[in-house]
Amino acid sequence: MDHPRGHTEPGAEADGELESLVARVPIFSGLDHGQIREIAARVQPRIVPRNEQLYGAGDVNPYLRIIHTGTVKVYRITESGHEQVLRVLGAGDFLGEKALISPSVSDHFAVTLTEAEICSLEHADIRDYLLRYPSVALTMLETLSARLGSTEEQVSAIAGEDAASRVATYLVGLAEELKRNNVALPITKKDVASFLGLTPETLSRRLAGFEDNGWIHQQGNRRIDILDLEALRLV
Repeated sequence: MDHPRGHTEPGAEADGELESLVARVPIFSGLDHGQIREIAARVQPRIVPRNEQLYGAGDVNPYLRIIHTGTVKVYRITESGHEQVLRVLGAGDFLGEKALISPSVSDHFAVTLTEAEICSLEHADIRDYLLRYPSVALTMLETLSARLGSTEEQVSAIAGEDAASRVATYLVGLAEELKRNNVALPITKKDVASFLGLTPETLSRRLAGFEDNGWIHQQGNRRIDILDLEALRLV
């Protein structure tokens, strides 16, 4: 049946929205419209509320999850029972790639920090796309390589740098990533402390010391004005 100009069937509109979501995902950026449409037909979109666990340690995760909006925290529980934040993922990021490469139980947890729009792809589908679309495989490898580098830097900092250096390096990295000196912490200070291998009290003392030195100015719980970036680089 023909439809008047400007009228779209509800199903077609939903399909178009999914195609638009998929097209904005960096790992699919090199695909043409037909390939995007094929992937969009397989994704399972869902709005996930804040503080929902996507999967946990010991789970077998059958999906590659792609974040369209919101943030997700990935963390482990250490042998001493403390939470160790590994990374925080946002729009365009994906998770669940470990089980894609080697099916096994997860050794970490993933939980939403905010309400998030997440699309899931079954591993069988994404494996097929990796074989058929080399650009997807290449971009995933580049992303995983960057994550590995970041993890190595995190481990090196925790093992070799004192608390002040870890905090200063984190703030400098945040300013460089956001390309501005007025920054908002992407996670709570408790989670920042966990990421840096510090106690929340130690993090608070180091931030207060930087503020006393005139290097930063704290606004509320998360906003920080970096007043002297070069001084932080030298810590």
